[in-house]
Amino acid sequence: MAEFVKPAYLAFLLVIVVPGVAGGILAANRARNFVGWSILCAVFPIFLLVIYFHKPLREVEGKFWKCRSCGEFLKWREEACRYCGAPRA
Repeated sequence: MAEFVKPAYLAFLLVIVVPGVAGGILAANRARNFVGWSILCAVFPIFLLVIYFHKPLREVEGKFWKCRSCGEFLKWREEACRYCGAPRA
């Protein structure tokens, strides 16, 4: 069984596939292009940090909501805006 799993395949999986899939999932949760960010994160894993700290493009059901008063994006579980104090509509 050990001769089927070569170290080159494991390195490919850890270095290319895992960051690519993680970047795609993060991008999809922020209403961004899954395929584009997957490829970018697979080639340059530092972009995982970029997409993690990037604001979403629009409201994402179950992930982010936009404050009606100040326009900031907040996590879905927050009931009021932490910037202006307005409740979620």
